[in-house]
Amino acid sequence: MKNPYFSSRPGSVENAADKTVDEILTETGLNTGNLMFFSAARRVVKHEKPSGSMGFDPNYVRENHDGIIIPAANWLTGRRDLGGLAALIERANLPTVILGLGAQSFDSAIPELLPGTQRFLKVVSERCKNLSVRGAFTADVVASAGVTNVTVTGCPSLLWRIDGPPKIEKKAGPISKVSISGTRYDDETNMFNPKSKSLIGLVMMRLAMAKGYDYVAQTERLDMQFARGELTAETASDELDYLAQVYGSEDKGAVVDYLKSNLKIFTDVGTWTDYASTMDFAIGTRLHGVIATLLGGTPAMLVTHDTRTVEMANQAGIPNVSARKLLKEGVDVQQLYDEASFDNFNRKQVHYYNRFVRFFKGNNVETNLGEEIPVD
Repeated sequence: MKNPYFSSRPGSVENAADKTVDEILTETGLNTGNLMFFSAARRVVKHEKPSGSMGFDPNYVRENHDGIIIPAANWLTGRRDLGGLAALIERANLPTVILGLGAQSFDSAIPELLPGTQRFLKVVSERCKNLSVRGAFTADVVASAGVTNVTVTGCPSLLWRIDGPPKIEKKAGPISKVSISGTRYDDETNMFNPKSKSLIGLVMMRLAMAKGYDYVAQTERLDMQFARGELTAETASDELDYLAQVYGSEDKGAVVDYLKSNLKIFTDVGTWTDYASTMDFAIGTRLHGVIATLLGGTPAMLVTHDTRTVEMANQAGIPNVSARKLLKEGVDVQQLYDEASFDNFNRKQVHYYNRFVRFFKGNNVETNLGEEIPVD
């Protein structure tokens, strides 16, 4: 495969400064973190013609490309129907390679996949040597659909630098430049209930504002709109009331000031990793926010809160702490930094890189990666 078609959105948002938050989120699949694996796939896999769209004309793809690359995310849930994409792949009838497919569950139960999604897995499995999945849990979910030709690789985002795996050297001493990320489900009923899925996200957001840390937003539409001045206290008082509750502050003006000065929005990976390289530490629930920091050479810790984050932390060796532990004991950022070790991450990343090199070769996909790295 020398000239594949990328079934995904682009790896960056062009002219983002001239676009609204709604436009940016629409272009990134409602999560700017998706840019990490969209971009990584295009940097890693060699291709002759630029391409990219989730939907595509099978006839055009078959006539102009020699395969299909699908950078994937946590698509395997009980609600997502991938039957439409399965039909397009069948009609194109080209070798098809999926990268970093993940499953998501909050209780470790294997989700019952919709028939269209089961068919998608079978259609792809028939057109490749094996599927790249993020971890053992995802492999089990795929197997529940009768597909067993899988390789546990992790997510391709960690390959973004191409020239080799990231390596982290942690400096001893106090830290001050910290970035935070959180996960908030704005459509969740009773979001402020102590049993809410959003609770750990709220804890992280309130910590960020209280300490004056940067907050890296990926999906938080309202926060982004206030940060960019699209919404103001005068034009969106109800929305600001909500955000004041989110950030745990009675001073609504202070919330707006914090968002304007400390909320970060990234629309291309290079700018994101450059920013990360200037920080001392990052901690949060957002997998790709943590990965961007690690790619920037900066220590980071993932707060695990579902099967997706747990399996990626394990597969990639990312230092992590459970949301349950933080909710019970509180968040001491300096202590978490001091306790974090990156020996396992640095060691695992060599194997991680090599595993992807073998995966691509096995599927006859030409890449910009080097050869396998010798391991002692």
